[in-house]
Amino acid sequence: MIGVNYDFRELDSVDQDLVQQIINMEKVAFGEGGMNHWFIVPFIRHGRVFALVDREQIVAVAEYMRDFSQPTLAYLFGLAVKQEYQGQGLGYQLLVSAHSRLVRYGFTEVTLTADPHNQQALALYEQKMEFQRCRFLPNEYGLGIDRLYLRLQLSGF
Repeated sequence: MIGVNYDFRELDSVDQDLVQQIINMEKVAFGEGGMNHWFIVPFIRHGRVFALVDREQIVAVAEYMRDFSQPTLAYLFGLAVKQEYQGQGLGYQLLVSAHSRLVRYGFTEVTLTADPHNQQALALYEQKMEFQRCRFLPNEYGLGIDRLYLRLQLSGF
């Protein structure tokens, strides 16, 4: 259990209620770039999906995939915290717990891309989690949709 009310869970089976909760949360956080049924179900079955849960309600979720060219590298596809739970350190708690689990699975580093204008996300990734900026990716998700590529060594987890 994390904190007083939040359970850390690795979703390893498809529960349609939890899937819909994730989709709803991601839609608010990422709009059209958020998870949908076509993505979250394969992530649960073939990737890794970690969540913080409060009385069967998902309050934060993180989805990872393995890099086939570097099997000890995990890519953080998405991290979302339900709006009313933001600002409580739950994203940090979820990532710390998820990264500890990834180390047990043999992963040695995590990468992600982030919007260079999303100061809240960058504060979490760079200042609290100590991800390092590797490069700037112009037009990564289409014209004018730039990203920063960040990397974290998991040796401290």
